[in-house]
Amino acid sequence: MFGGVLAILIAIWVFRTTVKAKTGNVILWTAGAAVLFFVVQILFYNINIFIIDGLGTDVGGEYDRDLTDIGDRKDGGGIQDGFFGSVLGILFELLPLFMAWLSIAFIRTKYILKEDLNVKNLISGISDMFIGIKNSFKTN
Repeated sequence: MFGGVLAILIAIWVFRTTVKAKTGNVILWTAGAAVLFFVVQILFYNINIFIIDGLGTDVGGEYDRDLTDIGDRKDGGGIQDGFFGSVLGILFELLPLFMAWLSIAFIRTKYILKEDLNVKNLISGISDMFIGIKNSFKTN
């Protein structure tokens, strides 16, 4: 769900950037950014699966899929235990979203705005986007 909301916000961010930069092909840039967001996100979800498989554990292997046993979930063991498991779970959840956003920010900065790559240019326009969204709800 969060990925879908982030995709909508990124589409608005790219749309506002292309309109402000007068790049042309506004819809093409926006649609391309949305497609790229989902492609990178799926790619990194698959990378996460390869990492989990490489650690040699079957995360769902001990679940009772029919829910016939008293305990329906695995109680312990594997990569999800302890501090490392918690950090790894958070990393696996956030990395695809962050990398998808970073790829859009790179394309936006390098090809739409034609600016140098730095942190300031990568995140520029985000606050303007939220202000624009907030102002769109105002009626006069």
